[in-house]
Amino acid sequence: MENLVRRLLATSMLALLAVPAPAWAQRAAENAVATADDAFGSSVGLEQTGIYSESDTRGFSPTKAGNGRIDGVYYDPVGALSARLRNGNAVRVGFAAEIHPFQAPTGIIEYRLRPFPAEAGVSLGYNFMAFGGYIREFDLRMPLARGVAFIGGMAQSDLRQSDGASNQAWGATGRLIARFGGVEVAPFVSHSVFTTNYAHPLAIVTGAYLPERPKVRRYLGQDWAKGRYDNHQMGGVIKAAITDHLGLRGGIFHAVGDKHRNYSELFTLQSPTGLARHLFIADPQQDLHSTSGEVRLAYHKRTGKFAHGIFAGFRARDRLTESGGSDRRDFGTVVYGERDPETKPTFQFSRVNVGRLRQSALMLGYIARIDDVGSINVGIQKARYRARFRDGLTGAVTLSRDDPWLYNATLAFQASRSLDFYAGMQKGLEDSGVAPDTARNRNEQLPATRTRQYEGGVRFAIPGGRMVVNAFEITKPYFTFDATNAFTQVGKVRHRGLEASLASHLGKRFSLLGGAVLMQPRVTGSARQLGLLGKRPAGTPSLYAKVDANYRTDIFGGLTPTASLTYTGKRAVGSRPQPELGGGQLMVRGYAALDLGLRQSFKVGKVPASFRFIAYNVFDAASWKVVAPNSIYMDERRRYNLSVTADF
Repeated sequence: MENLVRRLLATSMLALLAVPAPAWAQRAAENAVATADDAFGSSVGLEQTGIYSESDTRGFSPTKAGNGRIDGVYYDPVGALSARLRNGNAVRVGFAAEIHPFQAPTGIIEYRLRPFPAEAGVSLGYNFMAFGGYIREFDLRMPLARGVAFIGGMAQSDLRQSDGASNQAWGATGRLIARFGGVEVAPFVSHSVFTTNYAHPLAIVTGAYLPERPKVRRYLGQDWAKGRYDNHQMGGVIKAAITDHLGLRGGIFHAVGDKHRNYSELFTLQSPTGLARHLFIADPQQDLHSTSGEVRLAYHKRTGKFAHGIFAGFRARDRLTESGGSDRRDFGTVVYGERDPETKPTFQFSRVNVGRLRQSALMLGYIARIDDVGSINVGIQKARYRARFRDGLTGAVTLSRDDPWLYNATLAFQASRSLDFYAGMQKGLEDSGVAPDTARNRNEQLPATRTRQYEGGVRFAIPGGRMVVNAFEITKPYFTFDATNAFTQVGKVRHRGLEASLASHLGKRFSLLGGAVLMQPRVTGSARQLGLLGKRPAGTPSLYAKVDANYRTDIFGGLTPTASLTYTGKRAVGSRPQPELGGGQLMVRGYAALDLGLRQSFKVGKVPASFRFIAYNVFDAASWKVVAPNSIYMDERRRYNLSVTADF
């Protein structure tokens, strides 16, 4: 199948050179910086901008928390939603979440699917990625009849990272959009296969020191440790205008992230000289899938300057997570940073653990707005949570349950045409992700937990755009390793901070996005009081800032230099205080990275096209990425990408 996809992509790129181009552009015109309305985080195609992402918002992950939305409909993320389906995504916090019913404490990640096409067309893209990798893209837009269209595509990729990790994948996607009367139905199916996945080898830090960084592209893992997993999604969204004031929106989605082969390579550091214990973990086939969805009725009415809406709905999910059954091998003592090739063992697996959770909520909400005055957004949910975990070795079954009342409330006030204020609070029942690879209960689904957030902010106009400053406080249970190396709840964590966003588009030439988040992340609880945990959660910086800028020149009819400067503050490596550091925690130093690039739109005959070149981390700043308490790997170093896209 992989070879078939490769041949289809190559044949399509050659054959379509002779196809007349429509008058409008699609993929070639994508520009995340120029289209962003704030600096809190958004993506378009392969481009991403802003200080937040689907994996890191205010120090937490909206994806792990289960706060995905597809075209506004609740979706339980498993794996990544295909770029062939989505036009982009945006992080919704603060003012950006004001119009969303049933807001979430950790923020909402909103996936925008590709729209109904105005004309038939094809987009082709070839992306020369870092270290010799690539992404080949083929997107199809095809109106079939009045009110009916098909959107689909294929892609093949070979992605490579600075530490030698890599993966190869292919995928295909199709989506049908049908409009009749006041109804739109849009089912889709997407299937991706990661045929080869070489995972990041992890350094496990146990003392008060960091190791020497390995050489760039020296892979410390085994050549035969090729992971393989599926990423499959199917479902659909329905939107219906029942009357002039009453509408229905709903959807159901099934997402699969099954692992056929999965390996982890761990180097537990034993001394500052680099001596480390080389551990290897192989997993049996493990299934992961979730069925989720939502149905919501909305009543809207406007009278003069007053508009309001009442929302009533139901959302639910049913998720299965298999874990455990692993074979652990000790390959002895090595020098970290040097390769240690081993002969592939014959692995012996045991029965897997099976976790099953079912969660649902009945919802009632109200949003009202008075033009030039302000708005209110309130919602209440009655949630139901049931989880069951069966230990594969003992057969023991553990049950957990919760039936909380959840709420959200936001009040916004417009002081003038250029000045707005808001305040809000939310209480949610959010996921905690899965236990990390280094845990005794690795890949185990962690329990959903109650989360609270209080926030407030001010937004004001600036030339060509606006500035936003928010304050927030989020409180969640804190998960880290206990004395048995199980990843479990050991206290609470509070993220209190200030965030700022500046978005300015001055004419058609200059676009500037600047954002920063200054946080005080703190761990509390009995383990902290006993000195078993430090005050800072692992991996969370106190300061993160990013500035993106584009300037369109007249050179070659629009050559556009781009620049991005990112600063990541210091982060705690582990949760435990270190006596050698005076009871403080081991920290990774802060660092700055500068990206420079060029983009250009042009035509080949009548075919709109574009290219983008970007040099990431120009000055080759080196740092560590903290992926779990005490678990690190080398962060990305200097690299180059070149993307060429054409719309036929």
